[in-house]
Amino acid sequence: MPPDGFKCKQCGHCCLNLNAFATCASEDDVRRWEAAGRDDILAWVVPVALGNVVFAYDIWMDPETGEDIDRCPWLKKLPGTERYVCGIDDVKPDTCRDYPVSREHAERTGCPGFA
Repeated sequence: MPPDGFKCKQCGHCCLNLNAFATCASEDDVRRWEAAGRDDILAWVVPVALGNVVFAYDIWMDPETGEDIDRCPWLKKLPGTERYVCGIDDVKPDTCRDYPVSREHAERTGCPGFA
């Protein structure tokens, strides 16, 4: 949950520039998507393993090329505005749900949610 005083401006900044943010899913995220049958989301997830042990899940990796993408594939622009919404808000990753973790984090990453 974002810190007190934060109000999302729906500017899309955090989702339009994924290179500036950690884009990893938790094991809970992956289990939630598997339980919900969200193969559409799981197609964009790449397990990172050391030997046979998965220790992280990179997310928003292009399923066709395997490359990182710059913009979240689930970001939707509201017609006629400069505002954005999450297309998977009900099951979005914990890292997105918890963004930003502090005022300092928001300022460091260019988020205007405390302005």
